[in-house]
Amino acid sequence: MTTTTAAPRRSGGLIDRRLVTRVAATRRYVALAVAVGLVATASVVAQAVLLATIVERSVLHHVSVATLVPELVGLAVAFLVRAACGWLGEAAAQRTSATVTSVLRRQMLHHALDLGPGWLAGERAGELSLAATRGTAALDTYFGRYLPQAILAALAPAGLLVWVAWEDWVSALILVGLVALVPVAMVFFGRESARRTREQWRRLSSLSARFLDLVRGLPTLRAFGRESHGRRQVEEATEGLRQTTMGTLRVAFLSALALEFLAGIGTGLVAMVLGLRLLEGGVSLFTALAVLLVSPEVFLPLRRAGSEFHASAEGQAAAERILGMLDEPVPVGGGGWSAAAAGAEAAAGPVVFEGVSVQYPGRAVPALDGFHFTLETGEHVALVGPSGAGKSTVLGLLLRFVVPSAGRLTVAGNELLAVDPATWRRRLTWVPQRPHLLTGTVADNLRLGDPSASDAQLLEVLEAVGLGAVIDALPRGLATPLGERGLNFSAGERQRLAIARAVLRDAPLVLLDEPVSHLDRTTEAALREALAPWLESRTVLVAAHRPELVGRIDRIVELPVAGGSGSTGTGTVGLPSPAAPVDAAGGAGGDPGAEPSLDAVRSVS
Repeated sequence: MTTTTAAPRRSGGLIDRRLVTRVAATRRYVALAVAVGLVATASVVAQAVLLATIVERSVLHHVSVATLVPELVGLAVAFLVRAACGWLGEAAAQRTSATVTSVLRRQMLHHALDLGPGWLAGERAGELSLAATRGTAALDTYFGRYLPQAILAALAPAGLLVWVAWEDWVSALILVGLVALVPVAMVFFGRESARRTREQWRRLSSLSARFLDLVRGLPTLRAFGRESHGRRQVEEATEGLRQTTMGTLRVAFLSALALEFLAGIGTGLVAMVLGLRLLEGGVSLFTALAVLLVSPEVFLPLRRAGSEFHASAEGQAAAERILGMLDEPVPVGGGGWSAAAAGAEAAAGPVVFEGVSVQYPGRAVPALDGFHFTLETGEHVALVGPSGAGKSTVLGLLLRFVVPSAGRLTVAGNELLAVDPATWRRRLTWVPQRPHLLTGTVADNLRLGDPSASDAQLLEVLEAVGLGAVIDALPRGLATPLGERGLNFSAGERQRLAIARAVLRDAPLVLLDEPVSHLDRTTEAALREALAPWLESRTVLVAAHRPELVGRIDRIVELPVAGGSGSTGTGTVGLPSPAAPVDAAGGAGGDPGAEPSLDAVRSVS
């Protein structure tokens, strides 16, 4: 039985705590950026005080320049400190950006591998790739610029207002009144911007997925004369994206206008009040000038935070997709992980399915229902049955790509779910029904089976599967690029490359899923003869309508369609040979040790 954990709720607000928690490595860089910002704020006050002192002493007291040397040196140092803080802040932002991108992409890749092919099959490849590329890159601004600036916007204005109140409480009251309006404007425009940006990202993801589907399906569209239909769909999606993008930019410009207006009004009011009081003699020139110089700086962190919020809005919208994937629960076995088994090699021994059922999400009928089966060490077994009977699901269970909904799956008496997947898969080699060839050379794809294989070994296995002449005829031989999904090779050649890749992997358990679906009878016979010595010493489970590729078949297990008559068990067909003992799993409610019915027995050529 599988168990899952509930995904955490989405957190609202101007700072997403899930993001901060997910990329904890950036905390020290964010803390550095905030500390640098506070030092820069202190240097602003120092600049204002020193500049006001210089102006007051030179204008009112007519002191000489030589007397003002300490103040001038201090002013220069303050300018240099502020410039250095700006450089350090930019360096911290760049380092944060690089860390965020690498950490999130690594987490997405590892979690996708943990979720397995079953989860990936239900995702849109274009949307997922957009989130892993542009989405993670868009989060650079969030972590590198917006997050430190948001923290600084909560600290720096408060410190500056305290200093202004110390110097002139009237100006401080004016600034407090207008600063209090800034968060209101930021929240209003921020929510509207977040809503529009989410819509923009949704349309962009849809366009990316649709465009990729269109490119992949271009041969089909051309064959049916429907290229214009695909082009029209992309044009409509592009126009929708353009409209939402313009709406997002409009909100960002209005937000910037509102913040600039509040900052301008606040600075103007302070300047007007200080000017009138200075004429009346109610405030000194030093105080008036210093406060006036600091007043715009009170609004500056808030304005920057607002600007960076809109710049990071796309990243926050992408984060919903990224975090949604990372929060997707990984199914685990009901017994949990065994620490001892996880670190040890899986022992050789029989593989036993005890009442295993598999229920895929969104499907009313289980793929497997109460499946009983034992695969002994060194045995060659063929799984046969109509399409949809669950042959590939059985192989997926052994590959740890699929987790059983009920029942037990053991190897050498140990729960398979308690064994480390990487440790277990080192004992397997697999030829899928539709082999995937990665973009790279022929040698690169073959060395997935054995990274240490020499060119001579590669040529040997290629000769064994009947591709020696094909590779020799290529101008670059093993260094020939395969192209996207190996489409410059025929379906039969791709399948034989997958078989060669499996042969290179020295594993005791061989899983074959329709290995000859694209091969003619002549090629199949040649392959059967070439592979016979390699298969002889291994445990083989082949799922196929035609299992003839495996020369020696000890048993044939027939799978009925799940949900039909006899769907709770398996019909096992034994060879009419004394050397091959007959086991049976019975039909629905049958005895696992019962003999198969006569009409189920078939001979194997």
